Amino acid sequence: MKLFILLIFFVVLSVFMSGVTKGVSISNPLKISGQIIVVKAESWDSVNAVMSLHEKKGGIWQTVKHGIPVVLGKKGLGWGRGFNIDYVDIDKNAPVKREGDGKSPAGIFAIRQAFGFSEKPPSIKLPYIKLTRDIECVDDEKSTQYNRIVDSSTVPVRDWKSSEKMSGIDAYKTGIFVEHNTEKVEPGCGSCIFLHIWEAPGKGTSGCTAMAEEHILFVTEWLDPSKSPLFLQFTADIYERIRKDLELP
Repeated sequence: MKLFILLIFFVVLSVFMSGVTKGVSISNPLKISGQIIVVKAESWDSVNAVMSLHEKKGGIWQTVKHGIPVVLGKKGLGWGRGFNIDYVDIDKNAPVKREGDGKSPAGIFAIRQAFGFSEKPPSIKLPYIKLTRDIECVDDEKSTQYNRIVDSSTVPVRDWKSSEKMSGIDAYKTGIFVEHNTEKVEPGCGSCIFLHIWEAPGKGTSGCTAMAEEHILFVTEWLDPSKSPLFLQFTADIYERIRKDLELP
């Protein structure tokens, strides 16, 4: 009888702990993050926005840089697919990010990968992809490689009809991959979302967030994978509404 009770206790404990782990890593990723990039736009239709960088010290967010000008998609923002935090109820009338809609994704997203034209600089701590002529980001919704950066020379079956040849795009000289629609890839919900160099101030992108070269270089060197960095992108009013609950800066 005692053995049975002990077994039940460990089963309940394991279920509880799995729930705690899930709550930290998925429901509130900010609990384990030590670095965040915050982009705030005036409205869902805004092309211009402002970026700030924050690092957690002693459990408190400290501002590293602020007031950095960035540009969003030429059609503004739309709800993206990041961590499983349901913000749709905050603004049910807001647009939802779709493939080819010219909108940048709003939400909270992981940052795990940098890329660029050169060999990996020693100052960059993130995993890094050197862009060669064979590196492509697949935006074909019907492809098994949808929303992935691939080396086309090593893929057994090339099943896509459209992609971005990343080495041929000056804006990708230095950049960061945003983990939008990557955990459970949903065809048609948007692909190949990056932080990268802008073409010009005030000129919107096809769905990425872009900035001056000096700023993307700083961000790329500042990010540390051991601090589980996150990218947060919202309208300013929504950010203020969630700031207190999520203990944001």
